[in-house]
Amino acid sequence: MSLSQFSGCLSCQHGISWERLLPHLAGVTAEAAEMTDGLLCIWARARADHGVCPRCSQPSIRVHSAYGRRLADAPVGGRRVLVRLAVRRFFCGNPDCPAVTFAEQIDGLTARRARRTPPLARMLTAVALALAGRAGARLAPGLDLAAGRSSMLRLVMALPDPQAGTVKVLGVDLSGVLSHPSVTSASVA
Repeated sequence: MSLSQFSGCLSCQHGISWERLLPHLAGVTAEAAEMTDGLLCIWARARADHGVCPRCSQPSIRVHSAYGRRLADAPVGGRRVLVRLAVRRFFCGNPDCPAVTFAEQIDGLTARRARRTPPLARMLTAVALALAGRAGARLAPGLDLAAGRSSMLRLVMALPDPQAGTVKVLGVDLSGVLSHPSVTSASVA
């Protein structure tokens, strides 16, 4: 079943568009969809006819090249979702900008170098915060998510610590170390 047939079935019966079910895909045009063995694969491209340079914020319509990108997305209806996104690289038109080319990013769907969509990253982060590495990785398949224990730990370590600010003064108590017979004060300094 293609995505247009899927969208047509929902909209003709209930007035629900696929953009309402998957709001983070509002910035893309879905060209096709396929369901196979527990996986929903969506082929998409950006709706915008231009890209915006992330360094100087200048829009550009000059396309340098294109490539495919695979993004794991949050599960829908008990199926894992894979977004196969056609991404364009643009020339930056600003001669003062250090970026000669840049890849387009789609708000709510992509982040630089990320292989997961923000909704999936939020779900995995919640599991990782609750259970950490191995336990989170064991629970993930039961929630139709895929992540290993190292990925879970990286998600937790990437979070900003709301309690930690800039360290202004750091003190180290070496009294216990210096009293150990194998440590001399010369080896510590």
